[in-house]
This record gives sequence, structure tokens and C-alpha cells, in this order.
Amino acid sequence: MKLRRIVDFLLMLVGSAIILVSYFYVDGQLRWIIITVSGTLLLIFLIIAIRDESRVLPRVGAPILHLPPTAKVTEVVLLNEEDQPLATWPLYGKVSMVIGRDVGENQADINLNSSTYASTVDVEHAVLNYTGGTWYVEDLASKNGVSVQTKKDGRKYRLASFQPCKLDSGDIIHVGLVRLLIR
Repeated sequence: MKLRRIVDFLLMLVGSAIILVSYFYVDGQLRWIIITVSGTLLLIFLIIAIRDESRVLPRVGAPILHLPPTAKVTEVVLLNEEDQPLATWPLYGKVSMVIGRDVGENQADINLNSSTYASTVDVEHAVLNYTGGTWYVEDLASKNGVSVQTKKDGRKYRLASFQPCKLDSGDIIHVGLVRLLIR
């Protein structure tokens, strides 16, 4: 067990012991004050333990390509053929961003209409999701697919639809023929 889980367990155990001792050995109104305060603290520690545990667990049913982290991801950059930036989208404060093209009422958070190869991008091509302090990309069953070229080994991995892939700073997402640098 991780140290954090052990501490949470011990705090809940101590809170339970205080409640039991107060119930059997303390008389009058002081008994109920101690039980109320200890019960409230016990509930708070239980909620904290559950929240910490839920941040560690991956989403059920979705295999994830894990690569060692290199740096914190802060923005997405549209690259041209000469690897020069054409547009950037900040990721700060976001939890999800749809990659695609603005068409009619459909609005993409990362709009690739202005890119040279916009015709290879679906209206809703892919999605970036932030969870557990990490960004992931998923292909939304697009026609031309999504691939990730990792900075770590330079290899290009084709994604299966609706299967998240962890992103690190320096990775390049290939959305159709459009390249997006993660930094």
C-alpha cells in the first residue's frame, strides 16, 4: 500500500476509536460533542481517501499507451511542412478539446479549417482529454485516422478508435495529414 493510503486508513481508524471510547466512557453532552466532531473528521478523511484513489485509477475499459513523462503539456501547435508554427491553442484550464473543423453549427475547439490539409480532417476527428494530470488523445472513428509520433523514440503509432493515448511534451499528433505539436 502507498504511504498516503496507510495514513488515511490510520486516521479513519483513530477517528472510529475516539467515537467508540466517547460513546462508552464519556457521559452527558460532552459525549455527543466528541462523537459529532470525530464523526465529521472521519467522514472528511474518508472522502479525501476516496478522491485520492479515484485520481489514480484509469478509466474502465480503455487501454492506454503509457510512456514515461517528459514535461508538462501546456499547448497545441499547428505545424506547417517546414515545422514552423501556424497557430497555437493553450490547454491551461481546459479538460477536453475537440479537434476538427468548424462546419455550420459544429464548432471544434481546435479548428483545423485553415490548415493546408483541412480536407483530410473530419468535423469531429479527435478529442484531447485531461485526467489525472495528463493529456490523452482519442480518435473519434475518423476516416483518415490519428497517429502519435513520440518524442521519446520518434516512432509513429496509429491509434485505434476510442482508445486513449497518453501525450507528452514534444509528441506530434497526426490528424489526417495535419501535424499538431504538443508542448
